[in-house]
Amino acid sequence: MFSAGGGSYRAAKLDRKAHPDAPFRLVFTDTLYEDADAYRFLIEGAADVIGRKLNWTVRAEDFPDYRVADDVPIEEYRGNPEWRAFLADLRERAASALPELIWLVEGRDPWEVFRDERFVGNSRVDPCSKFIKRARLDAWRKAACIAARDRFVVGIGEHEKHRYDDGKGGGLGPRMAKEGWRYEAPLLGQPELNPSLWMAAAGIAPPRLYAMGYMHNNCGGFCCKAGHAHWQNRAEVQPDRFAYDAMMERKVRAYLGDARATMLNDRRGGTRKRPLSLDAFAHRLAANPATRYAYAPGESGCGCMLDAA
Repeated sequence: MFSAGGGSYRAAKLDRKAHPDAPFRLVFTDTLYEDADAYRFLIEGAADVIGRKLNWTVRAEDFPDYRVADDVPIEEYRGNPEWRAFLADLRERAASALPELIWLVEGRDPWEVFRDERFVGNSRVDPCSKFIKRARLDAWRKAACIAARDRFVVGIGEHEKHRYDDGKGGGLGPRMAKEGWRYEAPLLGQPELNPSLWMAAAGIAPPRLYAMGYMHNNCGGFCCKAGHAHWQNRAEVQPDRFAYDAMMERKVRAYLGDARATMLNDRRGGTRKRPLSLDAFAHRLAANPATRYAYAPGESGCGCMLDAA
């Protein structure tokens, strides 16, 4: 599984070294909402894992903007046509140069899923990943893979090993084994390394989101399951993207007619959760600039693709 992130890249490198002659594919599930530089790293990282030299790459500044104008009705929202067309051309070009890279597309981004499914994702339920990632991967796996032959390699590291096996029969490994699929996590038992160091050794620039303080390189820094620390960082390093997400959340909530439909929760004054919109969170940050939110240990990465449906 190849997510355009540092973990999956390193896992793929380790697995290729351990099984140099085995046929392989790098499977990427696209939310159509990724950071432009993630697509650059996807292509350069895949070429490096495969061992193929390309005479071309793509730069983040080459991409059109993925955002749409604020006056586009949410009912008509289908993403930015220029962005979607650029990605379609890039997928075709990548497929020609790197046929081992399986680039899966469901066709919607998270906001379209929230609207269509009439549910805004949150820390407990993520319809975006369910449909865009897990269901799309499941369909491809059933059509293209054989349980008795194929292994699936994931980039789960030591800091999130509970996602692979929680020691109680849960986690990705045991769960998929019950379905007959073999999943492996070669980073387990390996020392945690600074991604920038070993990417640089391959001559590949790390994804820019890492330098911005993001803990993963998925969904363009957007995440409905992320907590306050993640969204505080987004508000600080990419305020325009935060404002856009707040606008889209506002539109979907109005469309659903549900003021409680928010990605974040407020637990101040006790443990009972209360809805907290991105707009309200932005006001809180402005009113309390000295407040710093911390990531929970083991929960800083993006695990929605690997978690149970």
